[in-house]
Amino acid sequence: MEFSKGDIVQLKSGGPKMTVKGIVGDSVQTLSRMENKAYKIHGVEEGTVICEWFLNNELKSGQFQPEMIIKSE
Repeated sequence: MEFSKGDIVQLKSGGPKMTVKGIVGDSVQTLSRMENKAYKIHGVEEGTVICEWFLNNELKSGQFQPEMIIKSE
């Protein structure tokens, strides 16, 4: 499944709704150059989807393989 920056997604197993921030190594759904480089330096694979969400008014973020998430309604 293709994801775009700004898509609302959720883990297939449930959990909070998240917003796609970007995709590592993707020239269209790109993160900032510095973020992209930092993820790559830390061994994050190209194609990994970076998401953000709020939990108790605190901004959280995570990285997910595309197979782990679905677009949310």
